[in-house]
Amino acid sequence: MNVGINTQLDESTIRYYDLFYDVLRTPNFDDHLRLLRPQHGIQIIGSKKNQRCRFCQKNEPEVHFTKIAHVFPESIGNNALASNYECDTCNQFFGNTTENDYANFFNLYHSIMQIDGKSGVPKCKFKVPCKARTDECAKYCVEISLDGNKPQIRRCKEVENKYIRFSNNSITISKPVGKCCPIAVFKAIVKMAITVMPVEELSGFTNTIKWILEPEHRNFYSDSKLLVRYKMIPGFNVTKYPHFCLFRRKKTVWNKPYMLFNLTYGCFSLFIEIPSFSNKNAHGDFEIMPFPPLPFYTNAEGIWDLSKIDSPKDMLHSIMLNFDTYQDCTDRLKQKSIL
Repeated sequence: MNVGINTQLDESTIRYYDLFYDVLRTPNFDDHLRLLRPQHGIQIIGSKKNQRCRFCQKNEPEVHFTKIAHVFPESIGNNALASNYECDTCNQFFGNTTENDYANFFNLYHSIMQIDGKSGVPKCKFKVPCKARTDECAKYCVEISLDGNKPQIRRCKEVENKYIRFSNNSITISKPVGKCCPIAVFKAIVKMAITVMPVEELSGFTNTIKWILEPEHRNFYSDSKLLVRYKMIPGFNVTKYPHFCLFRRKKTVWNKPYMLFNLTYGCFSLFIEIPSFSNKNAHGDFEIMPFPPLPFYTNAEGIWDLSKIDSPKDMLHSIMLNFDTYQDCTDRLKQKSIL
């Protein structure tokens, strides 16, 4: 399995995006690579003069702009980019709602990839259904911590192989998805895209912005799904920094989804179509269009349907780690080295 930077990008995919899409620039953000790379202090996009929130459309004195409004959640490792066009009220709303759902949904990946969020690297510990549970059992059935890139796994002997599974020189960890609303997770991704969108594009997404601000979650569409396509990137946090890209359909093209958003960090790359009623006719193409070109090797891809209010009770997220050797202890499993 290849790991790391892939310089041999698929030419047909590059031609597809060159032919049908333009890459939009985020105003006041100079990094042409669109890497959220920490430098000297946090970079802030947007002007402080006559500030107006692009979500609730309010300005001072009705709302205030005193808090740091991160363009992307700190949970994905963003401590590089913030904005001046998100008011304190909306900032708190997103932080208490959709961003929490997003962090819970991706908890396993954030933990294993050591994504340093607002409260540090999230802990990976969870319970699993077990008929043998007693009052003497530990609080969690599985606990995973890392020493550098060496995972230390502590699990109850009753834990089934579907949660911790060995195969040759690899271990697959499968964790029940944390409590979250799938629609809220999708909203969190859309909110990131709206935040980096040029202001002249916002008028086409008025209904979208109203939708992500609704406290009661519902599907944006009445007859279409909210889909997140993804690719898994093998290796230990190969991407290093979060990277994003916003694609807008060329003005001479009519039969493709209008606006696409690609976010890559940790061990995966996420790809969505930004919902809009004006683009409904081209919505079906999203599932079959090429995934945006990535400068990393990938080993799996799939689609999450985030159209429901509740996650399926049996939904698992999995990640596979390769190793040279491991040490099996009486009360824990300690990984020796990761490829």
